[in-house]
Amino acid sequence: MRAYQQELFVQKTPYLQWLNEQETDLEQQYGQQRNQSALGKQIHTLPFSSCMDKMQDYGKFHADWLYLFVKGSGKLSEYAVAVFTDIFLKDSEVVFVYADEDYSGSLKELYGIEESAFGSDLTASYHFGAQGTDSQGCACFRGSPWFKPDFSPDTLASFFYIGSVFAVRGSKILEMTEQYGNGLDLYELVYRIFMEALDRKTRGRREGIVHIPKVLYTNDRLTGIGRIDSSEKIRTWYRAERRVPSEGMNADCDKVSIVIPSKDHAKVLERCLDTLIKYTNYKCYEIIIVDNGSSFEEKMCITHVLEAKRKEKKNLVIQYLYQESAFNFSAMCNAGARAADGAYLLFLNDDIEVMDTEEGGDWLGRMMVYAAKTHVGAVGAKLYYPCALEENGCFRIQHAGITNMGIGPAHKLSGIVDHGCLYYGHNTQNYDMLAVTAACMLIRRSVFEAAGGFDETFPVAYNDVELCFRLYQRGYYNVQVNDAVLVHHESLSRGQDTSPEKQRRLAEEKQKLYEKYPSLIARDPFYNPNLVQWKKDTEYNTGYLYRFDKQITPVLLEDRGNDKKRKQMLFKKYDMRQHLHMKYPLLAKLYDRLTGFDKILFQIDCVDGGDGIADDKIADNNLKIQGWCAVKNADNADRFRRLWLIYETRTFDFRSVYELEIAPKLREDVAALLEGEDRLKGTKNTALSGIHVNVNKSALKSGSYRIGVVCDNKLVCDLQKWVEIP
Repeated sequence: MRAYQQELFVQKTPYLQWLNEQETDLEQQYGQQRNQSALGKQIHTLPFSSCMDKMQDYGKFHADWLYLFVKGSGKLSEYAVAVFTDIFLKDSEVVFVYADEDYSGSLKELYGIEESAFGSDLTASYHFGAQGTDSQGCACFRGSPWFKPDFSPDTLASFFYIGSVFAVRGSKILEMTEQYGNGLDLYELVYRIFMEALDRKTRGRREGIVHIPKVLYTNDRLTGIGRIDSSEKIRTWYRAERRVPSEGMNADCDKVSIVIPSKDHAKVLERCLDTLIKYTNYKCYEIIIVDNGSSFEEKMCITHVLEAKRKEKKNLVIQYLYQESAFNFSAMCNAGARAADGAYLLFLNDDIEVMDTEEGGDWLGRMMVYAAKTHVGAVGAKLYYPCALEENGCFRIQHAGITNMGIGPAHKLSGIVDHGCLYYGHNTQNYDMLAVTAACMLIRRSVFEAAGGFDETFPVAYNDVELCFRLYQRGYYNVQVNDAVLVHHESLSRGQDTSPEKQRRLAEEKQKLYEKYPSLIARDPFYNPNLVQWKKDTEYNTGYLYRFDKQITPVLLEDRGNDKKRKQMLFKKYDMRQHLHMKYPLLAKLYDRLTGFDKILFQIDCVDGGDGIADDKIADNNLKIQGWCAVKNADNADRFRRLWLIYETRTFDFRSVYELEIAPKLREDVAALLEGEDRLKGTKNTALSGIHVNVNKSALKSGSYRIGVVCDNKLVCDLQKWVEIP
């Protein structure tokens, strides 16, 4: 039971497990330099209370010193000084360094775990601080990590994402204060350093900004989580230093050409145009509809809709480009761009709607703020699913930027209610992202044309990601503007990619994407490497790998000795049960009660190819099997379970069996279901009843396999789920 409780705590606290690995690595690398630096007195630690603290309050700075700014409300890692100075000593061009951070608090605050759920003998080794308790005597832990992106100038223009610990060369501080005066506050100092670094980078030089993806600072309790310092001052500088169009201005140079691919959706297109024209505050635009072959009836409807819109809004230019052809989103967008007259191009799906609110109407103007920057490539908007939640009126997010994970491009925060501050402002602040969706993408025409437009060899999927990758490699920053919000009826135009054929095409286009950009396989400078990479995750979770996450090689049970006897015994009972269920159902129920088969609860949720393409060999050879298995009216702690892949042959006497260990997997949904029912009152400790197995397919011979689970010395199989190995 202790082993079960220990594993349960471990799986409920993935960050603590990740943290143990980091601390071990830091100890091995910097153990001899704990609380010291090779620079000795040349590194000076300066406390600060807010990013608005004034530089003049710190007194005199020395050019040859390093200054480590540490927020006074938390605690610096004992290895932090060594890690920071190591970066500066190894590279003389580095002028600014920042690191990740986390928070201290109770198990309840950080992990939603009641303090009484686990004994102190299990949790004591995870306590934080010298005493392991806070000022009230409560046990203290670490959690809620803030894993930050690499150099992100536009994110800094939104809020002080640098956080609570950073270091600056004294020579750079003196240079900034001499140029801008001692009245600088910390925020402005960092901003000026970032803008100078950005200029260097646009000229092909290194920016000299380093992000250390290690947690080197712990904030005191949870008071700061989600709280973002005011950024109005920074955004004022940003607007002043680079020409930005104001809302509704009508200068020809700021004209936006809105390109809308559309086919056979006259009503959908009409709704899009209605809301676009009525509610958009930015007025200087034209509309270009690109149709790749609507039916005669739909074409006539579209023509009538466009005529009505021209009459409704005088001087509005609307072009209708009609050319029958196979669907190719990239080609349609490129055709619209060639016909465009504006200095900016906005690619917009026909199932987008502008929101009828004061904030909603400013969407295009807010995107233009960033599109006008010389260093910015593509600009995206936050997109909502169309239905609001009744309980709080909040929408669910469909798109808040695209990250490039180990499994490939992913919409982060997709499906999550847009309420509060989600992972340090990823739903409320404007962030640099590696990619944004072309469902709503704004870009300067000159940048688009210089990059070569959309790649028409990507007709359906990843064309927007491919363009964003290309822009990034050309030195541009793509920006997700979360204060520009629209509603998106996702994939209404061509349907969801759920069929096997569409899924296969999607996989082929993803493979082609990374063949073109191998340097970006499993790499995203704006997505911290400590976050989840190898499984689907729309949130921002710690990428700690448990045993069940790792690929395992199945073992073929030998047809001799104890293995043979065990296999024969299990199959004998299994075959008897199957025979009775087919021939004598009533007798089968009695047999199940007498033998205990009726107590085994078992389900395979899904069988599919493993996620991930960062290692093609692993991706091609990975088979993922997920489900759960528990025994009702029994204690399920530490039960022996094995997964069987049963090779089906004509003669059952010679069935081959591959056996795999089922590592414990947290399934709180299963525990809530089984332990919450009155008829299952005796069912306990089912929280670790999950099945999550990554199988190395290369160890399996070709053929069909049934999936079975061995539990309580019994074999049960899912007759609906099969594994096919070509």
